[in-house]
Amino acid sequence: MDIDLAAFRLNALALLTRADASSGAASAGQAGLFETLLKLQSARLPGASGAGMDGMLPGGTSARMQSVLAQLEASNSAFLRRYNTRVESIGNEAEVLTRLRERLAELGSAGDGLKQLTAASADGDIKAALRDFIERYNQWDSEFDPYFEDGALLDGNQAGEVARFSLRREAGSIFHGAGNGGFALGLTDMGVGFTPDGQLQLDEQAFDAALLAGREGALQTLHNVAGAFSTAAELLAADGHLLDRRIGNAGRAVAWAAENQGALMAEFGPNTAAAKLAKWYR
Repeated sequence: MDIDLAAFRLNALALLTRADASSGAASAGQAGLFETLLKLQSARLPGASGAGMDGMLPGGTSARMQSVLAQLEASNSAFLRRYNTRVESIGNEAEVLTRLRERLAELGSAGDGLKQLTAASADGDIKAALRDFIERYNQWDSEFDPYFEDGALLDGNQAGEVARFSLRREAGSIFHGAGNGGFALGLTDMGVGFTPDGQLQLDEQAFDAALLAGREGALQTLHNVAGAFSTAAELLAADGHLLDRRIGNAGRAVAWAAENQGALMAEFGPNTAAAKLAKWYR
């Protein structure tokens, strides 16, 4: 059984590294080691003797076995590095997504100032409430944007991407205006838009003009955005939602890895290949 596993590992290693091999000699060497293990496996069949086994191996048996062991140890070491890196990445993902979820819950109140605006509110108060909303959104976006860049921790993370997309959609949706008592294009008609890097920005001249042209529609638009944004943030941060489930899965994966660390090291740790083959080849 041990030699079967050893042969499998070498063959898998050869397949994994074939594309990165710098020369045909490397692939040939791996193939030779795989062949050696297959011969050793055959020598274990009933009726095979130690002498017969030695005769099946090319060159000095001891030197050949040392080469096999070195390759197996290298394979184990490479696997452990990849495994530990992945477990660490999952743990980091859980940590960042947990913080993102906490910030979402806090961000749900970002539109409270907009909800409290009335027809009696001064223009300066209306603009200040909108600036506060924009500032809080941009702080949230700036905090987590680096994690979503190409190759970063949350690049392609569905739960995180859904959270970002949902909030961005609510801030820029035209449906908070058209048909809901507000401006036809929502905040866009009030001088609010997104920069290329995803930040909200306010064109104050356009905002002042919109407020002058239709104060009632402007206030209704702000109310609509605030309500939808708050609802979206609360939903995304809720128990059982996609983000919560992703965090839970990541946490369980890390806990499982911790519980099984001993078994992992017993199988792939330093000198385990030598111990297993020594037990078999005697």
